[in-house]
Amino acid sequence: MAQGDNLKRENLPTMQLLRYLTELEKQGGKRGSVTAVAKACGVHHGSVSRYLKICCELGHLTEDYTFTERGKTWLAGYQRLLSELPVFLRKAGVPEREIPQNVKNLIENTDYLTLTAVLRYDRNRKDDFQGKNRAATRNILSEVLEYGTSEVFFLLLRVEHGQDERGISMANRGFRKPGLLRHNKRGSWLELTICEMSAHSNIDGAPMEGHLQSLKYEQGGVLHLARITGGRLRLPLEACTLRRRSGGGIRGELAVTVTCNVGRVHMPESTAMLVFWL
Repeated sequence: MAQGDNLKRENLPTMQLLRYLTELEKQGGKRGSVTAVAKACGVHHGSVSRYLKICCELGHLTEDYTFTERGKTWLAGYQRLLSELPVFLRKAGVPEREIPQNVKNLIENTDYLTLTAVLRYDRNRKDDFQGKNRAATRNILSEVLEYGTSEVFFLLLRVEHGQDERGISMANRGFRKPGLLRHNKRGSWLELTICEMSAHSNIDGAPMEGHLQSLKYEQGGVLHLARITGGRLRLPLEACTLRRRSGGGIRGELAVTVTCNVGRVHMPESTAMLVFWL
């Protein structure tokens, strides 16, 4: 195998090389671990040995195949990229089935500094937006609400093609109206109470009953699963987007993903827009 097969231009690693080094790290980085790495990766001993000799030339490994400080930092950086790139691509709208190949192309054809700069820019922009959104939420709440608990009227609207609202979602039937807004020094959140809901089968028209099983929402770029305790769930207002209405009130929005159990089968996840008014 030629060296060009192992490292592309500008010494960019292949996914295979990164896998070898990750396995070597698990094995403790000793020369005797080469056989174990080859077995774990399903390749011949000689293939792994040739890769590791190149890493020695690059200064990532010593002659006895232990990691140098440079090698540890280099591998940790690429492991971080392998963890963060799928999240970045998913958020950018890349179909799930295409993400592995896109990650491979980026790792093997784009230099490390460029990839980290792109991810850092995206992270800083997201943090800045989230910070402004939290500050705006606190300012709006301090202007229109006093500490305590108040009723909140809300709807869950269907979302098609990721963003367009198209009528009331079936999940809207799964919550008792109105909800509660709890606002105090510890924080502010919506409290929704789950209730039984009914529907008719699209197959035979038979009546069915069930309830909401889970609800997920995004906050700070992280997908959270709302905890359901005693038939109630809480959603932090800092995760919501609040807008002032022309009439003086406040409209809040939060994209959610819900699953329901109605009838004999578990319904697939569906996306909805939770809209509420203060």
